[in-house]
Amino acid sequence: MNAVATLLDGVDTGLPLLPQMEVALDEDIDWRAAIAAHVASLSTDDLVRLARHDGETPDVDPRVLTVAERDGTGLIRINIFSRQRFLTFWRGGTLSPHYHRRSFATRIIQGSYQHLRFANSGAQDAPQLTCVSRELLERDAGYGIEWHEYHFVMLPADGTVTINAHLPPALPAKVTQPPPSAEDLTRLRDDILLALAADPALPV
Repeated sequence: MNAVATLLDGVDTGLPLLPQMEVALDEDIDWRAAIAAHVASLSTDDLVRLARHDGETPDVDPRVLTVAERDGTGLIRINIFSRQRFLTFWRGGTLSPHYHRRSFATRIIQGSYQHLRFANSGAQDAPQLTCVSRELLERDAGYGIEWHEYHFVMLPADGTVTINAHLPPALPAKVTQPPPSAEDLTRLRDDILLALAADPALPV
């Protein structure tokens, strides 16, 4: 059974989806092997079809690849982080606490990063944030984020890979940009496979 492809199967849409996704990602599965097998099985046409959910987002880390979908339930995405890319964009001022238009659950497959959560006493798009937690998350750690919650990922170990179950969007996209090209998607797929085949990244 392909654990990645079937991750969104069998969920009860009558119940809150985020807790179900957190439980599913916590199952005793060799996620590293499952992700590598699933990503390797995707053709360029598959990548292009799945990428219709994505727009090019310049000047951010991680890079994101959508690898599975289920209408009405959500998407499965793989994130790959680069320490150098993070530092470049951090110094350039393009990274900051943020919220997502989709609630999601995540599990770290390899590597690590600092994860910060924030309380917001302001409006959604005019926030007044207070950091309420900061923790080092390593392999097999996981968490869920509701779409309106502000968070921030800092200082990823190079080659950190995560699997993420994204629920249907709570908000429309703010900016519509073209999806990545077939060449960029293929390169990203290959980079994920190389990272998964390498020795696990060391903690920060």
